[in-house]
Amino acid sequence: MESLRLFNHAQDQLARSQVEAAIETLATLLGDDPEHAAAHALLAICLVRRKRLHAARLEAERSLELDPEGVFPHVAAAMVASSDRRFPAAEQHLHAARAIDPESADIEIQLARLYSYWGKAAAAAEHAARAVALAPANPDALALSGEIALGRGDMATAARLASEALELDPEHVDSLVLLGRCDLAQGRAVQAREHALWALQLDPTDAGALELLCAIKARESFWLGLWWRFQSFVSSGSGTRTILLLLGMFMVYRVCVILTVDAGREDIANALRVAWLAFAAYTWVAPAWFVRTLRREMEQVQLRRNF
Repeated sequence: MESLRLFNHAQDQLARSQVEAAIETLATLLGDDPEHAAAHALLAICLVRRKRLHAARLEAERSLELDPEGVFPHVAAAMVASSDRRFPAAEQHLHAARAIDPESADIEIQLARLYSYWGKAAAAAEHAARAVALAPANPDALALSGEIALGRGDMATAARLASEALELDPEHVDSLVLLGRCDLAQGRAVQAREHALWALQLDPTDAGALELLCAIKARESFWLGLWWRFQSFVSSGSGTRTILLLLGMFMVYRVCVILTVDAGREDIANALRVAWLAFAAYTWVAPAWFVRTLRREMEQVQLRRNF
């Protein structure tokens, strides 16, 4: 009974975004009951939220060792694999969980998220629709369907689904962020900022809310917006892709300089050198400038107390 109480308490803490407190509760639980498979799975999910992927992978593996036929261990393992961009492994775990519990809306939500991250929009939409059909009063399912609708440009449907989710749960962070994204896409930056700040009051670590606030700040300044779009393009995808893009840009610059010098156009070569130095200085200064403006915006956030 004590293990069950601690496990439920950790679930509640994680739902309130008290990740460190949930980790401490689970450590206490596992100290008394080291073979509690669900606790290892929930700890893996908490560690994913803290970007501690190696430790999360170990916890997920231990959970599966203890309960290889359990739904929750497979879901946790899938979340770890997805965060590590091992999409086929995540898909395998989720299909295993779905075979055990084919009527679970939560599994359909995880499948939809996986396929969305993976770039498989049609499959993501299919599973999101199935999640809504299985649990029409689930705000997570409604918000996810809204995100997919916004991704295909259907802002009316996205806003409607976000509003429906907020009627069910007025403090649903994903729905607040989705409504803010709809506002920003329609040029309503003030309303978008209100939704972003409210979401951050509920969960100051939410990546979607922080990204929305960054997009709003980028919209307000041409130079900040230019850097934001550049870094979003360069950093999207794997680390290898980022390195190759930056190396490719430098190689193009060097080739252009060499060709212009060989053609006797030293003036153009000098202009290219100056432009490259200006670009390097801009990418060095812009991040700190952006962080300062974002920090000023975050000073308005008053964190909600969680009891």
